[in-house]
Amino acid sequence: KNAVEVGIWRPELGERFGFVLAKETLILKRPIKIDEKIRLKTRAAACKRIQFTRNYWVEDENGDEIASVYSLWTLIDLEKRRITKPDKAGIIMPEIKSYDYTIEEYHEIIKELPLDYVMERQVLYSDVDINQHMNNTRYIQWALDLIDFDKHHQCYIRDINIQYRKEIRPREMVKLFMGEDDHRYLIEGRNEQDDVYFTIEIYFFDR
Repeated sequence: KNAVEVGIWRPELGERFGFVLAKETLILKRPIKIDEKIRLKTRAAACKRIQFTRNYWVEDENGDEIASVYSLWTLIDLEKRRITKPDKAGIIMPEIKSYDYTIEEYHEIIKELPLDYVMERQVLYSDVDINQHMNNTRYIQWALDLIDFDKHHQCYIRDINIQYRKEIRPREMVKLFMGEDDHRYLIEGRNEQDDVYFTIEIYFFDR
């Protein structure tokens, strides 16, 4: 809705083009509770050639910030499965005014942890989105499934940083690797040739 309002998207483009997530940083100041009423906000930010920034944040009923998200997107041609420039899709990018925001940029993932093979999963029907690749939220769910059950009870998530490197298509098999250092976890998904699909970094806080 916001993309249409600011002129960077038209619904009819969805038949051939789509925005896909490349990088994302999520910061939680505290857990969001069951039955809590929250307000979700979003707006477009700076863009560079084929990179488009969109920020999100979550507020409580009093307007206090609970969570914030910095995300970086690219536009793809759904038929060719390739990144494309906005003008090729007939999109004229408007000038987006800068504004103060909680997260100024994506938090680069520190990859020095040794990773161990944990398991292999196949991309099934419920994992796939309308662009016919694995849904962004499922990456996080897969990563959280690898982490010890007790960790989720003893801690809550503080930061998640995600780098999407290669799209995962339906029925593909994904090898999952993980490394941990106290409250920090590093999860990586790879194909049979060990090419990296994605890397996720998760930080926990004690409850």
